[in-house]
Formats: sequence, C-alpha cells, structure tokens
Amino acid sequence: TGPPGSVVLPNIIILPSAQRYFYNVLSDTQSLVTIPANEFTNDEGTFITAFPDMGQNSYSNLYINGILQVNSLYSFNENALTININNQTIFSGTPIILEIIQFFAQVIS
Repeated sequence: TGPPGSVVLPNIIILPSAQRYFYNVLSDTQSLVTIPANEFTNDEGTFITAFPDMGQNSYSNLYINGILQVNSLYSFNENALTININNQTIFSGTPIILEIIQFFAQVIS
C-alpha cells in the first residue's frame, strides 16, 4: 500500500426555492373542500395548470386568512388542494395560500 492520496471535498451550497399559490374563496365553505390547482395564481398573478411535485427535500405550508394551518388539515397533489375544515366555515373572500419550499444542492468546484 502507498501513502494516502489527497481528498478533495467539493463545496456544496443548499439553495431554497419558495413557490406560493394564491386563491380567494368564492363562497362560504364548510366541511371538506377541494380546490383545483388551475384556480390558483402564482406570485406573478398568472393562473397555474398544476402544483409542482413534492420531492424528498420539500415541505409545504397552508395559510388560511394569513394563519398557518397544521399539516393534518390538508393534502394536495398536482391537480388539487383538499382541505378538511372539520365543520368550520371558510367565508367568501378568504385568501388561501399554499406555499411549497424545496431545497436543491449545488456543487461548486
């Protein structure tokens, strides 16, 4: 065996990416509500066609009227957001924001 060689460790930067999707409730809603993705707009005010895929290095937040909700209250896939509000009422005009945070690793040589 020879002497150990040098080990080169690259510099790694973790880059967060936040995407927010906005919707205003059209009429008073109770119980279980499903909102199609194409009814949401992005940060630029453009309607989207689908929500992005949630990867292993991602998490989501749901805000109803500016209040962060617990994860067990909602679920979503690329086509729709489903909220189970347990017989509470979300009133017409209430803003709903779905925020998706993803992290990406970038290797710098």
